[in-house]
Formats: sequence, C-alpha cells, structure tokens
Amino acid sequence: MKINLGGIITEKATATIHIQNKAFLNGDAVKEILRFVDGEIIDWEDHYFNLMASMRIFRMNIPLDFTPEFFQEQIHALAKANEAKNGKIAFFVFRNDEEDYLKSSINYIVSLGSSDNKWEFLTSENEIDVYKDYSVNTAFYSLVNSHKPEENIAEIYRLENDFADIILLNINKRMARSLKGSIFLINDNKIRTPKKEEGVITSVLRNNLISKINKSEEFEVEETDIFPFEIQKAEEVFILIDGVGILPITKNRKKIYSTEKTRLIFNHL
Repeated sequence: MKINLGGIITEKATATIHIQNKAFLNGDAVKEILRFVDGEIIDWEDHYFNLMASMRIFRMNIPLDFTPEFFQEQIHALAKANEAKNGKIAFFVFRNDEEDYLKSSINYIVSLGSSDNKWEFLTSENEIDVYKDYSVNTAFYSLVNSHKPEENIAEIYRLENDFADIILLNINKRMARSLKGSIFLINDNKIRTPKKEEGVITSVLRNNLISKINKSEEFEVEETDIFPFEIQKAEEVFILIDGVGILPITKNRKKIYSTEKTRLIFNHL
C-alpha cells in the first residue's frame, strides 16, 4: 500500500518522518477523514474547508498553494497509485521540525484504506459500553480531529473488554460521542444524537447525514442532551464513522438491538 508523503508517493512500509517531528513529540497535528467512492471524493469541498478551519485553530502557517485543487490532486494521485476506487482517506497535516516554531512550515500525509464497497455497513455482533474513567473535553479547539490522549486510554479499555465501541462522556456525565464516531439513538421515527456542545467532533459526514435525514419523510433527527442510561431505552443504536460508514450496535449489557431502521438510514449515505 502506498501513501502520499508531502506530495511524494511512496510505500507505506518504508515511509519515515524525523524523530524531532512535532506530530510525533507533541501530537501537534490535525486530520480530516473522508470517503472515496467510485473514484470521486465525497463532499470534498466541505472536507477541504473543515481541514482549513482545523489548521487555523492550531495556528498553522497555511501555504498559498494549499488550495481546493491541490487538496483534490493529492488524494487522486494516491488513489491512482493504489488503483483504488473506494475507501477511507485520511489527510494528516503537521508542522515540520524547524527551530522557529512560529515560522514552521507544514507537511502532510495522505493515506488510503481501500475497499470494495462504496460505504461500509459493519455487520457483526457489535456490543457497546459506557466509559466512565475519564471525560472528554468540550472546548471548541478539542472538537477537531487531533491527538486526544484520553481516547488512547479508552481504546485500551475497549480492546481489553472486546467491545466494538464505547461511549465517551463529557464532564456533565452526558454522552459526547463514541470512540469511533458519532452516536445516534432511534425510537420510532425519532433519531437523537448529542448536540455539538456536548463534545461532538466536527464532522462533515455527520452534518450532511443529519441534513439528508431531516429532508426525508422517514425520520427526524434531534440534536440534544443525552444521558448514558437512555441507551437502554433505545430501539436501535448506531455509530456513524467518518470515512467508513455505519456501525450498527447490537448489544449493550443485557439489551439487544435490532438494525432494521439503521439499514434504512444507511441508504442516505
């Protein structure tokens, strides 16, 4: 598998960055996750501006040539090199290791997880749990795709207990998001999801899916406060994963969920 490292297509297994790189030392980096479908970048313009907003929050020096056209060219070059038509794209941007931090230039890595499917509906026995040891930060600057040490710890907990995903809570003990993406609860034709202020990572896919669902006649989405016990009252639960698709949840403790309505929602992707 090849990656795009600063505009150079190279083998992932042999690609390197300097040991003094700030992304490695300090987690000083942002990323945008998107989907490549039938050779096209889905919602590329929204993703480009979301990445630019994240870079500005981190006060990175954005080069003049980092244009929408440049953004698309780097992704298409990688997809062509890997002969891929579908898959998850990660556009990872970081500062170089120059001495003058204020004037540090940026670099980037574009990676691709290829797939035979346009979008993924991750069918399996997907059990979820609530993680209570650490809460997530709800400050605006933490809601970009960047390094989050509390999520690394939560991931270890997930793996140790063999969960498909876990729910992360904010300081008010309400649902913020899941470890893998945005969480949605379904009852009848009502879909509830945590509002942005609760600790939702800014997501083009989430915003656009909510808009599409609300324009349909099947379901209505409400962005609101949700306490963790409410997951037990839901008919169905699913996780929307950027660049991937939908993870339907089938179990939480003794509660078993169906996935029929989630499959209908999947069609909106």
